Amino acid sequence: MTITLHDVNVANPGWFSSENIRFFGDINYRILHDKQGKPYLVRKTYAWSDMFGGDPIAHYRINPIGANLDILPLDDRTFATLAEVKTALRGATQRKARTLLLHGKRKAPM
Repeated sequence: MTITLHDVNVANPGWFSSENIRFFGDINYRILHDKQGKPYLVRKTYAWSDMFGGDPIAHYRINPIGANLDILPLDDRTFATLAEVKTALRGATQRKARTLLLHGKRKAPM
């Protein structure tokens, strides 16, 4: 079964409320699947990046989606680009991820 953002939104209406979106600084949402087919909520967000007076920096965070379409706890990783998210969900090795980032004109942290 393919899970859509609409399905997750219907199952978790408070999560996508305008108050939550403003509070967390979320920009947009999408559902992506890992190579085993497990769905994840992918959020492009500012998520308190400007908390101490800095400029807001957009980044990506992911939450696994449970069997009942519930949004599970946030993954600890932070991703700078959607390409990094997709690479992580595909299960690429760190070396492969760095190669992809270098070809994408973005330097990977060493």
